[in-house]
Amino acid sequence: MKKCLLVFLSIVWIFLYSSQIQALSVANFTPAIDKKVAKMKTTQEKVKFLQSFSDLLLDPTFTKDKNAWLFADIREYSLNMLRVFEYELQEEQAKSNSSNKQTTSNRTMTTKKASISDLPHLSNNFSNIDEQKVRDAVLSWHNEERYNVWVNSYVYSLDLEWSATTWANELADSGKTSNLHARNSWDWYYNYDSMLDRFSGLGIKFPKSIKWASSFSESVGRWTYKCSKSDCTQELITAIKKTWTWLIMKEKSSNGSHYRAATMKHFTQMWIWIAINKSYNRYYFVLHYGVDF
Repeated sequence: MKKCLLVFLSIVWIFLYSSQIQALSVANFTPAIDKKVAKMKTTQEKVKFLQSFSDLLLDPTFTKDKNAWLFADIREYSLNMLRVFEYELQEEQAKSNSSNKQTTSNRTMTTKKASISDLPHLSNNFSNIDEQKVRDAVLSWHNEERYNVWVNSYVYSLDLEWSATTWANELADSGKTSNLHARNSWDWYYNYDSMLDRFSGLGIKFPKSIKWASSFSESVGRWTYKCSKSDCTQELITAIKKTWTWLIMKEKSSNGSHYRAATMKHFTQMWIWIAINKSYNRYYFVLHYGVDF
């Protein structure tokens, strides 16, 4: 492993000192790191490499180099990748113990479902819709795009189910058509601190930030929807796909905020909720993303 690390760093070093250093940034090196990690077969191997790589960059060779700031940025990038894969490794290890997993899952689901059952209009929203199929479709759209840009897949979080459900239902109850992120009447459109307080009030303790970036994000959309069939699952998926395309994928070329949230490398988990306002034939589409907490 150490030999592998030294070879990899040698490549970085050669590139560094054969280039115009003032024009370089961490972005010049992240593709090489991403590709090396992507070639590794197991999550454990990725975690071991990223941990060793990050530790090696603490050597005085790099910390006292005239370009120490750049090596520090590379290390920070590696540590954020490491957090993502450590979370994935924990998930894999949990799955390997089916008995413990089932006990934990049952306990968590019981707690969360008890809370969510108190939310208004839940049965009316989904009486003729297969919720799981809708969620699976949206998760697959996200993870397909994340795969395309070399980013680790999202997993669903029951904590974010609570927050996304709460906000989607509040929007549907109000029938709002603008300022869909605002938690308070005095908020400007996307008030990060107000949203952080709202998450905290729901028992979701996101850090305010993780050094260089936000610890969560929210995307919200709305569109018209009406279906009276006995099974409206596909109709809702089709409607949501239009919002996904308009809200998120249209921003890919410009790397807009909604697209960045969907593909953010340091985010590990998400949840989607759709609430329907039947009076206006309108659905509200709420996506919550975040780091592991």
